[in-house]
Amino acid sequence: MSCAEALSFLDGRQETRWKLGLSRIAGLLAAVANPHDGLPAIHVAGTNGKGSFCAMLASALTGGGLKTGLYTSPHLVTPLERISIDGRNISEADFARHILKLKAAEPEESTYFELVTAAAFMHFKQEGVEAAVIETGLGGRLDATNALKDPLMTVVTSIDYDHMQHLGDTLEKIAEEKAGIIKGGAPFLCGEVEPLSKAVLTSKAKQVGAKYRSAPPALERISEDWENGTQRAKTQGGTEVVVPLLGDAALKNAAMVLTALELLKLPIHQRGALAGLAKTRWPARFEVRKERTKRIVLDGAHNPAAMEAFAKTWKRSPYFSQDPLIVMGVLADKEWERLAVQAASLSDRFIATQPGSPRALPADKLAQALRAAGAKEVGVICEAGAAIEHLRQDPSIAGAVIGSFYLAGLVGQETVRV
Repeated sequence: MSCAEALSFLDGRQETRWKLGLSRIAGLLAAVANPHDGLPAIHVAGTNGKGSFCAMLASALTGGGLKTGLYTSPHLVTPLERISIDGRNISEADFARHILKLKAAEPEESTYFELVTAAAFMHFKQEGVEAAVIETGLGGRLDATNALKDPLMTVVTSIDYDHMQHLGDTLEKIAEEKAGIIKGGAPFLCGEVEPLSKAVLTSKAKQVGAKYRSAPPALERISEDWENGTQRAKTQGGTEVVVPLLGDAALKNAAMVLTALELLKLPIHQRGALAGLAKTRWPARFEVRKERTKRIVLDGAHNPAAMEAFAKTWKRSPYFSQDPLIVMGVLADKEWERLAVQAASLSDRFIATQPGSPRALPADKLAQALRAAGAKEVGVICEAGAAIEHLRQDPSIAGAVIGSFYLAGLVGQETVRV
């Protein structure tokens, strides 16, 4: 099986066929000799921030001297981005070989996410990683990654509203699903969450016997480099840290990474870990792209909490006052009317488009919602590539692409993590 054939096979198991539950992943992993058993994993859930936290933690562990695997989702351009070791994506040959073996072994039809999750576990075992940072896909309790039974540590970065049709319509219900990853015998690091969610998470930790640790205070910002997408900050103890992402959320996540390194008690070089943290690349999270004289900011901003975080950073940035054109596209199963209300104050000019997903909201519906929310000028270009090219040709020196990671992935192949 070539990589192209593996990707074609996976396309037939697309995520529109979500099936939460652990029975299929358990059977699939058993059929390939349970590669997740004994994996030195850090298992991470959360509504927002979990991907950024995972990327920063993995980069810090690599910088500290450990061979480190990273499994994340979704991808921006290719599924190979989801599985990496020490910052390098899995090779096409390894990816195809793992998928072929899984295809031949699966006892029943597995989902896209289950197959790629199993491939990640196989790859990390094959390569002998010393730490594997594993991001949940959806929820936690019934997520395929929760096949992990004995992680080194579990983390919940945040609790907010998203995927309510699967996880529940209250923060407590969503927290219960995320809390499903907490395991006894492993420390549990809890991000900044509101009191009701925190009560659910602390109760679960106590119930299973996990050592609970609350999120530390965010790092204190010293300065921001808008051109290069970084900020300088310091810990409460005065240690200076380069944070490789912009925004307040990045300062919270960086502080959590430093706490996680402390809790893990792994043999790492501390100075190297800080250098590794500074080298993290994590596209489409207030990523500033330079295109000749224009600056285009990419941000997934796919749910209300993520959009709020983007808006806060955007309004503080120099781009907000530069007559920016914003290209926006969202998925129909998101709170798209609320996202439109949040976005409407970010610019006078928008292009509504459709992400490359069967779940995409029609562009004209989004345009109507933006106009209803008070946006002054809203155009419609249904084809996302054409909408982005329109942004590139716009005379303004600033713009943004927001609302979906599917959309952000179209802004140049160089967006891929390497």
